[in-house]
Amino acid sequence: MRPRLLLDISYADLLSVFTPLNEVVSPANIKPFIKLFPQSVICLSARSAFHALLKTLALPPAAPIIYSAITIETMVAIAQEHGLTHGLAPHFVDIDPATMLPSAADLDALLTKTGAKVVVIAQLFGCVSSLKAHGDVCKKHGALLVEDCAQAFSGDFHLGDPAADFSLFSFGPIKRFTALGGGIIVGKDKLALDKIAQTIQAWPRKSKAWFFKRTLKFLVLKLVSTPLVYTALMRSLSALGKDADAIIGSIARGFQAGRITPQLEFQPSPRQQRLLERRLSAAKHTESRSAAASQILQTVQKLLPHIAFETLGNAAQQNAHWLMPVLVTDSATEPANIVIQLRQFGIDATQGATSMRAFGPDCPQAQRIMRQVVYLPL
Repeated sequence: MRPRLLLDISYADLLSVFTPLNEVVSPANIKPFIKLFPQSVICLSARSAFHALLKTLALPPAAPIIYSAITIETMVAIAQEHGLTHGLAPHFVDIDPATMLPSAADLDALLTKTGAKVVVIAQLFGCVSSLKAHGDVCKKHGALLVEDCAQAFSGDFHLGDPAADFSLFSFGPIKRFTALGGGIIVGKDKLALDKIAQTIQAWPRKSKAWFFKRTLKFLVLKLVSTPLVYTALMRSLSALGKDADAIIGSIARGFQAGRITPQLEFQPSPRQQRLLERRLSAAKHTESRSAAASQILQTVQKLLPHIAFETLGNAAQQNAHWLMPVLVTDSATEPANIVIQLRQFGIDATQGATSMRAFGPDCPQAQRIMRQVVYLPL
C-alpha cells in the first residue's frame, strides 16, 4: 500500500540531531541568519508565533478577529484563549474553491460589519495566490493581515506575500522540508518583530531530552512508512478494529488536548533550531509533487470511472501540492466509501487525518469542501 504520510526528511537529517552541538544557542541569537527569511523570528511553531503576535498587539477588550473559514482548529483556539483576557471573538469569511481563498469583497463586507483589526488568511493545501486585494481591503479598514503559510512552504516556492503584515511558516512533521517542528514568523515591521522576539525570549526552551525522544519517534515512523511494512501494519490495525486515521493523526499531532496557549510558550530546543537551519539551507522547490498529483488523480479516475471528482484550487496562481484533495461531488456517494474502495486498490486515501476544520455556519463553500473532501497520497 502506498502510504499517505511520507516524512519529507532524510535519515541523515534525523541522525544529525544526535551529533554534538558545537554552538550554544542562546536568547541573544534567537533569530539566526537564514537566507530564505532574512527578517524573521524562529519559534517553536507557527502557532507559537501567532500567540506571541497577539500578546504584543494589546488589542482592546472585545476586539474581533477574522479567519478564512478553513483553518487549523488550534489557530482559532488561540484567539479564544486570548479572549479570556482580551475578549477576542472569531468571525469567518467563506472560501472560493477555485482559489482556496476568500474573496476580497466578502472580506470587505465582514470587516465593515465587525470592525476587526486582525485578519488571518490561510494559503490552503499548497495553493498560493496573491493577497494584494485582501491587503488593500485590510489597509482600508486599518486591519493587520496575517498570512498563514503553514501549508504553503516548499523551499523557495513562496516566502510570504508582500501584502501581508506578517506571514507564518510551519515545519511540523507532516510539512515539506520538515524539521519535526519549528516555525518562523516573517514581518515587514522590524520593530514589531523585535517585540515578538522579546516575548518569545521570555519563554523557556524545550529540552534536549524532549527533542531526542521526538526524533526517535519519527525515525521509527519513517522506517514503518516503507510500503511493505506499512501495508502489514494497516492490515493488522484493520484486523484489530483500530482506527488507522486516529492513530496516524495522533502520532503526527504536535500538541496535546486541552488549552493550547500554555503548550506554545516555549522556545525550540537548540538541536531543533539547528535542524531547522540545516533543512532550510538546502530547501529548494521542485515540481515533482505536481507531477505526482497529476498521476495519482489519473490513476484514481481510472480505478473509479463512475465517480465524479472535483479538484480544488484550479484558479490558484501557484500550487506546491502539499496535499492532493479532491471532492466527491456525487451526493449519493459517501466520501468515506471512496476511501474504503481506494484502500482496497492499495491507495491509502483518507478523509480527515489533519486538524483542519470548516468554521462558520454561514460559510457554505467551506463546509461543503470539508464535508466532501478526500485526500489522495502523494
